Amino acid sequence: MKNSIAALICLPLLGACSLDMMRVSTTPTTPTSQEVFWAKNRLAEQASNPGLAQFPEFRTYALSNGHQLYCGTMVRGNNSGGQSEPIPFYLRADGDSVMALNWVSTSADFSRGKCEEAASGKLRINKLSDD
Repeated sequence: MKNSIAALICLPLLGACSLDMMRVSTTPTTPTSQEVFWAKNRLAEQASNPGLAQFPEFRTYALSNGHQLYCGTMVRGNNSGGQSEPIPFYLRADGDSVMALNWVSTSADFSRGKCEEAASGKLRINKLSDD
């Protein structure tokens, strides 16, 4: 009985959390050189030495809501010649506006997971008021 009551209370609360999310379909695309330049610059700007950022992996997806998704890994360099390990990144854009950006090593699992979702053909994203 207690478990049933707990379930009745928790299920609506869990459902409310998902109201701010929406599922979109994803399609791999070949970006233009301008798109690649724009996305890599947005990511490199986050590093302490933007000119030393490298992108060993870079993939692009078109989302069914009209946004673009950029996934891959970024290696940050430093002035003494050292480099970071490749860090997964996730960048979602609507035209020239960044809608979501994740590139830090402490949340690499999030970026990796979102990019794996995109590769599967479906992705859950935050629902915005004008989407």
